[in-house]
Amino acid sequence: SCGFFAVFGKQWYQRRVRERREFLMRAFEDYAAMTEDSVKSMRRHLEVLKSSDSSNEECSVALEEIAFHAEDIDEANDLYLIGGLQVCCAYIKHNDPELQSLACEVVASAVQNNEKIAHFASETYVLGDLLKLVDNSPHDGVRIKSLLAVSCLVRGNEGALDKFNKLEGYNVVVRALQSPLQKLQVKSLFLVSAVCAVSPEQCSLYCSMGVPHQLFAMCDKLATEATHDPAVVLTLKLLLILVEGGDVQFPPNAADSLAALRDRLGGESLEEEREICKKLISLCPPPTDDIDR
Repeated sequence: SCGFFAVFGKQWYQRRVRERREFLMRAFEDYAAMTEDSVKSMRRHLEVLKSSDSSNEECSVALEEIAFHAEDIDEANDLYLIGGLQVCCAYIKHNDPELQSLACEVVASAVQNNEKIAHFASETYVLGDLLKLVDNSPHDGVRIKSLLAVSCLVRGNEGALDKFNKLEGYNVVVRALQSPLQKLQVKSLFLVSAVCAVSPEQCSLYCSMGVPHQLFAMCDKLATEATHDPAVVLTLKLLLILVEGGDVQFPPNAADSLAALRDRLGGESLEEEREICKKLISLCPPPTDDIDR
């Protein structure tokens, strides 16, 4: 009886091992086939982009598909290895704004959490071309997408941030911060917040460029406008980062302006914004007449 169960147990174990091995082999084969299919797909789209006979519409579809593939880090690496990133990045200089925007999307997708591709984008012409688009493109959509690509490249990447600073990208971003284009302003706020949150040097840089003064002025404006503006929380967050991490001169009306903004921020959904306002008000210096007394 014991011998029977010993033999049966061994056979059952061996069968389970065999089934597990077969399952893993099938999974590996499926993954390999899927990877091969994605590479074939990207190669096909790249041929469209490289052909002088392709229409702008065909190129647009190709770039959209490649941007989708590039969201996956393994497929982004495959795109880089087959030389596709270089082909896509050439469209940053295209005269069609839609193709320019889509090329920026490819870069934004490919560089995130990918040091190798981020190195390529920052050490070649790509970062410089993106910054030129942010500054000079007459098309709002292109400016927004190019700043998105810059942000994805620079955030969390020290090497790319160094190159960004060498290219004086901080000037480009501060000019974008002054733009009446809300989406461009929001992306600027997000980028500057991200780099200042992890670097005292960046805090000092943006403080020296007068960014806190701009932010206080924005708070004045936001205190009289719609409070569900997406720029509100980003403006307040960046201002708090700079106040806590840099040398900030408060304007005389800072506390009153922030209090007015806080009072306009009603509802549970704006609790975070109110708390930041309160924190900033607590950091404001006392009025000069209080100091004199």
